[in-house]
Amino acid sequence: MKKLLMLVALSSLLGACAQEENEEVAATAVDAAVAAPVAALPPATPDGYYEYLYCKNGPNYSQDAFWAMVKDWNGVISSLEAQPTAAFGYVPRGWENENFDGLWVMRWADKTAMQAGWAAYAANDSQSKMDAMHPGVLTCGAVPSTDRFGWTAYVPRDIPDGFDPSNSPYYLTNELCAFNEGKSADDMRRVVRDQFLPAVDASMAANPDSTYWFRIERADFVSASGIQVDTNWVNFWQTAEEGEASAKTFETSEAGQSIRSAFNEVSSCQDIQAWDGWLLRAPAAAAE
Repeated sequence: MKKLLMLVALSSLLGACAQEENEEVAATAVDAAVAAPVAALPPATPDGYYEYLYCKNGPNYSQDAFWAMVKDWNGVISSLEAQPTAAFGYVPRGWENENFDGLWVMRWADKTAMQAGWAAYAANDSQSKMDAMHPGVLTCGAVPSTDRFGWTAYVPRDIPDGFDPSNSPYYLTNELCAFNEGKSADDMRRVVRDQFLPAVDASMAANPDSTYWFRIERADFVSASGIQVDTNWVNFWQTAEEGEASAKTFETSEAGQSIRSAFNEVSSCQDIQAWDGWLLRAPAAAAE
């Protein structure tokens, strides 16, 4: 849109200053520029592949039982050749969903690694072993597009040193979105590159102790519910206090409202949801 406005302004200036015999040439040049397609962006490099598994607490669930199960799960995973690079637990903060009590989140190097990991898990009969060791504690989904959802993830900006997932719970929010008609991932990337990242850079320069970072995920599934979902935008902070204050400042600022408007032209989004995040498997564990 900015390019289009600049071209219109240039056309007016040429019309006022150029001689009559040059006006047709100038108009032709402007028309050609307006008609030219926007150059495609180079392919983005994924940061990893994430899976979200719906999980329900069982009759034997407790905090102690859960963490005992996590310990044994890590032992099982470490015995496999193909492993997730990290795992996390996301628990709704201040809201509920009938489909799950929480999410088991696994990060893989890529989709190929994910497929190899699940194949190794099944070949080892890992789930039966976990169920025998910890009956009735937690049941998690394993059916793609139904209760297990894959996403290709991008992290456009480095994670700040002040954010430590092992200092759990940390705080995150997510927003599921669908591209508006005629819009695509390239349109979102332009808003991120040209507007959002400069705003984040300015905010971080003014607040160097901020722990904020974000991840953008592209859906790698077809929703069984029939509801279109293309992207998942995830914001992270170390604490809920910081996150809530930061989000409020952004949403009420002039710059934040302008950026939100630009995003709304690209996508239609569901309500933002808040979560408490827990580290279940540290990245270093995958290298052991």
